[in-house]
Amino acid sequence: MMKLEKDLKNIEQIAKQKEAENISFHKYLKDLDAEKIDKIVYRLYERVRAQIDCRDCGNCCQNLRPIASYKELSKFVTDENMESYMYLESMPCKHHKDKKCSDYLNRPEECRLYPYLDEVNFITKAYSSLQNYAICPHVFNVLELLKIELDWSYKKTS
Repeated sequence: MMKLEKDLKNIEQIAKQKEAENISFHKYLKDLDAEKIDKIVYRLYERVRAQIDCRDCGNCCQNLRPIASYKELSKFVTDENMESYMYLESMPCKHHKDKKCSDYLNRPEECRLYPYLDEVNFITKAYSSLQNYAICPHVFNVLELLKIELDWSYKKTS
């Protein structure tokens, strides 16, 4: 069994090293049976989630901007200048404290759904997952385990 990577600096470094590999893996996934891949991804995600608590990380809160409606956003952002927050690249969430969500049980829907590994048709969303590969230990480990399970290996083309 592969040891899960939890160190965010290692994940970021490995992600840079594996950019071409992950693009190749994404192309490979497109030709596979979507239902079969979904079942594998769900199972791997459950395994990873049981070993890595996202509340210990908070990296998504620091690196991603949730997409939220005015109603949803108002729970986390003060009313003044609400419109400007809706379009910022980086939204300062009022519940993000010490690299963690201080209101985790009431976080926005977008945050609850992240990293989207338990949604149907993973193959069509694989590119988004690859974008989160360097940010989220769940995504990183699920994709690495998926490569192993599918017995996929990267063949460099020069």
